[in-house]
Amino acid sequence: MAQFTDEMRHVFDVHRLVFRIGEISSMTGVSARQLRYWEKKGLISSREREDGQQARVYTFKTFVLVSMMKYFMDSGYTLAAAAKQASLRQSNVKLLHRFIDQGMRGFAEVDGQLAINLGAFDADQTLMALLPDDGPVTYRLLPNAEAIKVTRDLPA
Repeated sequence: MAQFTDEMRHVFDVHRLVFRIGEISSMTGVSARQLRYWEKKGLISSREREDGQQARVYTFKTFVLVSMMKYFMDSGYTLAAAAKQASLRQSNVKLLHRFIDQGMRGFAEVDGQLAINLGAFDADQTLMALLPDDGPVTYRLLPNAEAIKVTRDLPA
């Protein structure tokens, strides 16, 4: 299971992605001038550069925040309201990341369907989410020993 967790951390490690101000502007449709203003207002922040250059760089997290703020502003929100809505959404994303990091235990096959081991339900059972090719996700409780037997880590 440690390999699965390490692989998931690598897959979801967006800290390595950084963008220059022009790239963020191009990707989001928010002008560099607006980005500097938002930064001055404390709504976003640029990342300290390790190479000593002065040009602003932004993390993937900031890219997502800017994209959400732009979406809400395009929907009629004021800058302050858009920033608040985007912040609320980011809180939900943090919870999702925490779930992926701590909740998922690996993949399995249960009754011929792909399943995700969601961890211990209680002292005796494990909760499995079954993901059919078509139709809704369903859930099944398996005895812990059976869940361990059918669960596999992500391929390296």
